[in-house]
Amino acid sequence: MFVFVGASLGFAPLVSISTRTSSYSLHRSAVEYSLRRSAVFLKEASDEAEPPSLHGVGSICEFDEGKQGHARGLLGVIIKAESKAKGGARYEVLDVDGRTHPIKAAQVRATFAASKKLKDPLDAPLVLADYVSVAEKAPTELGVEPEMLEVAWELASEADAPLSAKQILGVIDEALCASPVQLFAAYRLLTSEVGRVFFKAIGDKYKAKAAKAVAASKSALCSAADADAYGDEFCLV
Repeated sequence: MFVFVGASLGFAPLVSISTRTSSYSLHRSAVEYSLRRSAVFLKEASDEAEPPSLHGVGSICEFDEGKQGHARGLLGVIIKAESKAKGGARYEVLDVDGRTHPIKAAQVRATFAASKKLKDPLDAPLVLADYVSVAEKAPTELGVEPEMLEVAWELASEADAPLSAKQILGVIDEALCASPVQLFAAYRLLTSEVGRVFFKAIGDKYKAKAAKAVAASKSALCSAADADAYGDEFCLV
């Protein structure tokens, strides 16, 4: 005669083992489901585009109208700014002639602080007058001689990271970038043909070029037909 001794030896009944196995499977399934839901949530969160940062209404900007013939861009005052979830930022810009331009963020070349003179959009021509005056000047009329710009480049070459216009020209004279209009003049200088000899624009900052690249660009500039504008002292060095 056989006697069942499983219980007396401490083994759990088979039904108990089955129950624990079933509970473990349910727990594992719940954990896997939770992980899958978390993965989906994280993917959805990563797929959500953050709203683009906007230039403030009232800011002065140089922008590209998207047409030929405006190599240096146009000047205007931002009168409306919208953030599009999938299409980036959109702006309405009022130019010096009172015309409104709907533009994309990519068409904005540079922005400068809003003017306290701007009380009404119709004041745009008044606000832009000083900027237009700067835009009409040749690079050599922007307050920095080419020789001094070369000195600024030599000092900027020691920096590993790109520098702002204020950091570059501040070594010559801090007053050169004391106001938004002066910052615009600095921008015009550093992005002009003589400015591009020494610096490469990276966003709203500038990286000093390597000495070899500067020598080649300077030689090309001084060989151009209008090289006299930069003077013998600059081109003979």
